[in-house]
Amino acid sequence: MLFGLATAVAVLVIGFAHRAAVDAGGDSLATADGEWLILAASATLLMWIVGAIAQVGSMPLLPPLGRLFVVQLGASFANHVLPAGVGGMAVNMRFMRRLGMTRGAAAGAVGLNSLAGLVTHLLLLAGVVAAAPSAVASLAPRVHWPAFSSSATATTAIAATGALAIVGALTWATVRLTRRGAHARLSKATSHLVNDLRELRGVLRHPGRAAALWGGSVAAPLLHAMILYAVLQSLGDPVPMGEVLLVYLVVSAVCALLPAPGAIGSLDVALIAALIAGGVPSTTALASVLGYRLITVWLPLLPTACVLGVLLRRRII
Repeated sequence: MLFGLATAVAVLVIGFAHRAAVDAGGDSLATADGEWLILAASATLLMWIVGAIAQVGSMPLLPPLGRLFVVQLGASFANHVLPAGVGGMAVNMRFMRRLGMTRGAAAGAVGLNSLAGLVTHLLLLAGVVAAAPSAVASLAPRVHWPAFSSSATATTAIAATGALAIVGALTWATVRLTRRGAHARLSKATSHLVNDLRELRGVLRHPGRAAALWGGSVAAPLLHAMILYAVLQSLGDPVPMGEVLLVYLVVSAVCALLPAPGAIGSLDVALIAALIAGGVPSTTALASVLGYRLITVWLPLLPTACVLGVLLRRRII
């Protein structure tokens, strides 16, 4: 959590230092093609649907599908409050407990869903790299950052140095605090992984559950990439879908290592850098990531928070 906060603070400082570039990106987004943005918003709705489908595949019983979909809305808000997807997992576990599942069964279903997501993400990444080597080659470093004033550059350097110092200090403190319990946590994580693999083997024996689990897990990153692609198209930058998919898969996999809530900060900066490295103009890259985050995070934030509140009040979770 502290790592994510340090990253978010650094991003805010850097964004303030380069506010002219951020403003230009916002202006570009204001003139974007509305039809492509509607497509991106529709893909966001589909993300919650495929999330419910994948969760069905991981469960040993068939829940009320309408309620499960609504639970995914609440879980998406929780994911943007707590790091590393912990919030969404907790919401889904509470829902399963309300359905009568034991704590172990609920934890196993949530863990199985996460494991399937990890496996499909890595398989998709390997598949894209193997099928489209030209997309990989197009991402060779050729970054063209906009020209900034010397004072802005100095501020950026100070912010980056401060962020690195904070992260370094937090890393040292974390290592000192967790060294004694590292072996116990590793043993517990290994036990959970073994149990998830056993559950996965059981799912594979049921074609319906397997199709739901794998289909939903594969669709989720594809929809994220589709949203980013649609925003880029709305800005008049025809980046190939294969390149956008590769950028998203690589960046999201790397940013998953930094436990920031919703990967806020780390994912934004990494996506912008990767798009610029792929030849997208810096203003367009900023605008596209702003649009992607606006559609997938900021606009749904208040409605999904209200949904979570209703779920809690009605004791559905």
